[in-house]
Amino acid sequence: MDITLCNELLQLINDELNLTFTTEAGMDNIKSAFEACASIEYAEKTYEGYQIVKELQYKLDNKNQDIYHIVLVKAEEEAELTEDQNFALNLAVMNMSDTNALKCISIFPTWESYIGKKLSEGIRVQHKGELWKVRQDIATVLENQAPSIETVALYERIDEEHEGTLEDPIPYAKTMTVHNGKYYVEDGIIYKCVRDSGQPLYATCASLVGNYFEKVEG
Repeated sequence: MDITLCNELLQLINDELNLTFTTEAGMDNIKSAFEACASIEYAEKTYEGYQIVKELQYKLDNKNQDIYHIVLVKAEEEAELTEDQNFALNLAVMNMSDTNALKCISIFPTWESYIGKKLSEGIRVQHKGELWKVRQDIATVLENQAPSIETVALYERIDEEHEGTLEDPIPYAKTMTVHNGKYYVEDGIIYKCVRDSGQPLYATCASLVGNYFEKVEG
């Protein structure tokens, strides 16, 4: 895109790069051009890493000419963490409660990143938008054994914590270990657990009434 600076007007004011110019291009094309521009060269100087923060357009009455004014600022560079900072961050993530971990699933490593590697008991990984905890040491993570209902012996899905009372029942999901006296809700129906399962269950609450549950409401 060709532009003509007005009176050679390119100014660096308070870390803001100001350009006043004329051009045949419209404002949309101007914005696209500057957003795609990695650097600006002028008077043997190179300005890199600037982003548009303001754009103005006005006319000169005596010439009926469009004048454009663009203000750019330099994007803040992400600071690299020191080795100590990385250690502290990783330690904080490892010690984070499951409740807090569910609020920031994206900071946890993906399960896929461990394929072909070792996973230790208690490590939390994300997979398809869900957070999972490793139940036992896994010597080699296999690609065909992703966290799911089929691999509950290896992975436990972490769900939002609930009191398990009638007022705050636990949303039931397959692969869940249930506990005597706790209340669970499935498809809008509340069930009371009548005995510990001791291991993850694969069936629905409705199909386990009389065995692990009794229907309470719904």
